[in-house]
Parts: sequence; C-alpha cells; structure tokens
Amino acid sequence: MRTIIGNLNCPNVTSVMRTILLLALLLSGTSLVAQMDLPPHFTRLLDSLDIRFTAPLDSDYRETLRHDNDYLIDDYAMASRREKLELRFHIRPETEGDRYYQLPHLAATTLAMNLSSNDEDAVTAVHSFGEEDLELFNADWARMYTFRPKRSFSDREQAQMVALYREGRGIAYTILLFDKAPDTLEGRQLSLRFR
Repeated sequence: MRTIIGNLNCPNVTSVMRTILLLALLLSGTSLVAQMDLPPHFTRLLDSLDIRFTAPLDSDYRETLRHDNDYLIDDYAMASRREKLELRFHIRPETEGDRYYQLPHLAATTLAMNLSSNDEDAVTAVHSFGEEDLELFNADWARMYTFRPKRSFSDREQAQMVALYREGRGIAYTILLFDKAPDTLEGRQLSLRFR
C-alpha cells in the first residue's frame, strides 16, 4: 500500500490522473449548463433543438439583461468584464410556416444585414466553414458574419455572428460583441453546437 500511495505523489502519475479525471468528466455527459443556472426558457430552447451549450466557466461571465430590439430578441445574454466580451444567443426552431424554412443562408444573411451598421464605411465579412468545422458544430450549414453593429443593437465596435443550422431542428445564433478581440474569441465562437 505504501508503494502505491508513494507513486501517487510522483509528478507524472499525478498529471496523468488529473488528465484522466478531466477526460472522465468531459466524456461522462455531465452537463455544464447546470453550473451556470441558465434560465428555464433558454434551457428548454436548447433542449428543443438538441443544442449543447458550452459554458465559459474559465472566466467571469455573468448573465446580463436581454436586449430586445426591432431586429432580434435575445434568448439569453452574458458578459465578461475580464474578456470585455458580450455573448448573446438566439435560438430559432424550424417551422414549415416560416418564410426562411430550410433557407438558413437567407435567414442568417438577412439578420446580419439588419444588425450591421448602415454607415458608408461599414464592412461586413462572411466566413464559410469547411467540412471539419461543420462536423465540430454537428451542423448541416454554418456561417460567421463579422460587422460593425448598429448603435441601436450594441455600442461595441465589432460584432461576430455565428449562425448554425441543422435540418429538422432549426438555426442557432451566437453573437459576440467586443471593441478589441480577446484571445478567447475563437473558443467563444463554439458556445453552441448541435448534439
């Protein structure tokens, strides 16, 4: 017994055990959502489209007031003072009566154009994701739009909108708002993924 306990104090064994524990927690299917105390209506929306929410537990994110405007009603919003980043989420189940039914490219582009500034010098960039990214998001279609937001939507200098679509489920938007892109931006773009 002393030999086993003595070996556990070895730095390599401790490191391996920590890695195994971390992997076990991640693979066990334990949801990190419960640790964030998400509002019930947002949790129901996520479940209705079978979407996984990756909580940014490594920072100081706190729920913020939802921002309702003419273009988009947030289902959930959170912000980090440390990262100087705001995240807004909008989940839209697919319904046959919707004018954008099975047309995610039109729905997302229309929303991006409505949220982006109309100033003459404002530019909107569109990023198409490759097959590996689609597999990562478990989506049938995905785009990212980067633009300067309308002041009625946000007073931040930049916005990124990640739009994910899964046929038969719907479309999920993650909107990232910032003045200067934090180092964590790429990871936060993965906040929503289909299961």
